[in-house]
Amino acid sequence: MRIWYLNHYAKAPSDGVWGRPYFLARELEATGHEVVVVAASDHHTRSRAIPPEQTGQVLRVDDASFYFVRTRPYRGNGLGRYLNMMDFCRGVVRLGRRAQLGEIPKPDVIIASSAHLFVYPVAKTIARRLGVRLIFEVRDLWPLSLVEVAGVSPGHPLVWWMAQIEKDAYSTTDAVVSLLPHALDHMVARGLDRSKFHWIPNGAWAREWEGPAEPLPSEHQRVIDEVRARGQLVVIYAGAHGPPNAMEQVLELGRVGGDPRPYHFVSIGEGASKPALEARARAEGLDYITFLSRVSKGAARQAILQADVCFIGWQDIPIYRFGISANKIFEYMMGEKPVVHCVRAGNDPVAECGGGISLLPGDPVALDAALRRMHALSPAERLEMGRRGRAHVLAEYEWSVLGRRYATICEQLRSAS
Repeated sequence: MRIWYLNHYAKAPSDGVWGRPYFLARELEATGHEVVVVAASDHHTRSRAIPPEQTGQVLRVDDASFYFVRTRPYRGNGLGRYLNMMDFCRGVVRLGRRAQLGEIPKPDVIIASSAHLFVYPVAKTIARRLGVRLIFEVRDLWPLSLVEVAGVSPGHPLVWWMAQIEKDAYSTTDAVVSLLPHALDHMVARGLDRSKFHWIPNGAWAREWEGPAEPLPSEHQRVIDEVRARGQLVVIYAGAHGPPNAMEQVLELGRVGGDPRPYHFVSIGEGASKPALEARARAEGLDYITFLSRVSKGAARQAILQADVCFIGWQDIPIYRFGISANKIFEYMMGEKPVVHCVRAGNDPVAECGGGISLLPGDPVALDAALRRMHALSPAERLEMGRRGRAHVLAEYEWSVLGRRYATICEQLRSAS
């Protein structure tokens, strides 16, 4: 079976931090299917743009097949980013036309991943013209995320437009694959047949955790060594520093607890919120957190392996009632690390297996207590928590497990056509 996986922001490992499309493409291939990931040549999450001469053709990159659509560069979230999205959609149209003319083999299944919604109408048109099956993969609930996370008015024209696309997608797709386990009722209210809903979350790749990890930069290693030498709990956060990551709640710890603190946060990464977080930490004299620069995925694995505890937090906003699916949780758990998880959501992988301590976000007293409790545990007790987490990921969230589930959906759609 031939599968096109349309995801604007998909990347291979050599292009930066990779994720779901790459892993699923590999695992779907392992089940005997031919997969081409269709992605943009240039966007804000890539470490480098794909050269123009390498666009418009299928390339084998890091053991997966990619077709890069030529898109313009941009900065920020303004008009340039929107035009980049339109470039991608036009490129997908051209790809479909080539299949219709017989210049390239047509797919049996098209997966339209909602990195943004604008790709769905294009994918639907191509699927109908080619007579193939269509899967709508829902990563984020657009336009609800704009309203509940970004604070855009429900009456904004963009919200209205995206709502029309969303309703059309749920009513016309052959299947929905949702990363969010509790989104079914939301989708049904907008036209989805319940029987078409499937939940396949993000996950972790066990092979990434085999063999030695990449060394950390000297500054990062020095900070971790100094924290450990002081006898404090090494609390690692390795990821984006943006509004959704809610790192402000870590700074709120400065208002509670007493010195000496038995823990120290080592916060690794970049993002829109980081300058303000650093400025506040300096202004308030918060000496229990050190901000460090982003590192490669391999070096981030090294940081996780050296942690006593890993941290992840969320905003306390209604949209998470539909569920969460953060890669970072599964990476922490694959490193056999207990997780302190500040969350109010429809699901919680940490609580599912006892792989750490879960608590509500925005409560510095409870967060301080959880960290002190972690410090009071023996290394063996923390390791046992971490091992429960790893076993849970291997059983339920490893990419080979998720890939087989995805392959079954594709095979059933094809056999029903």
